[in-house]
Formats: sequence, C-alpha cells, structure tokens
Amino acid sequence: MLILKGHLLHIFTQADYVNKETGEVVKGKTKLQLLVKKPMRNGGYKNELLDISIPKEKIIKYKGKENSDVEVEVATIGKCQFYGI
Repeated sequence: MLILKGHLLHIFTQADYVNKETGEVVKGKTKLQLLVKKPMRNGGYKNELLDISIPKEKIIKYKGKENSDVEVEVATIGKCQFYGI
C-alpha cells in the first residue's frame, strides 16, 4: 500500500455512461481532486493536479476536508517506476 499526500481541492462524481458493448448503464466513479507537489530530480518541485478514484464507502472520510491536506491510500495500475527523494 502507498500513501499519497496532497491538498484536497474537490470531490466529484463522473457522469454515468452506457457500455457500448452491453448497453448497460455504468455509474460514474467518485474522485478526489488533489493538488500534489511532485518532487523533481534537481531538488525543486512542480504542482500537479490528480484525480484519484475512491470507493463510495470512503467518501465520508474526505467530506468536509476540502481545502486541507489529506492522505489517501492508493494502489498502482500498470507498471510504475519509483526513485528515492
């Protein structure tokens, strides 16, 4: 498990959509919009805006924390590279 720290700007739910293959309506995912400071190799950092999908049952954990720093448990999808900072 990894912990992502960032400034919570907004919580939103994407629009529902229709699966083209099955015709089934798929509910939109709930996401946290985080502003994170991404460290750079030269010792500086850049601000990056990330949309992080969360399970519906975890929304309560972040409601009311907009405009404050939060920690989000995350996992990776696909190959990811890491380096020490």
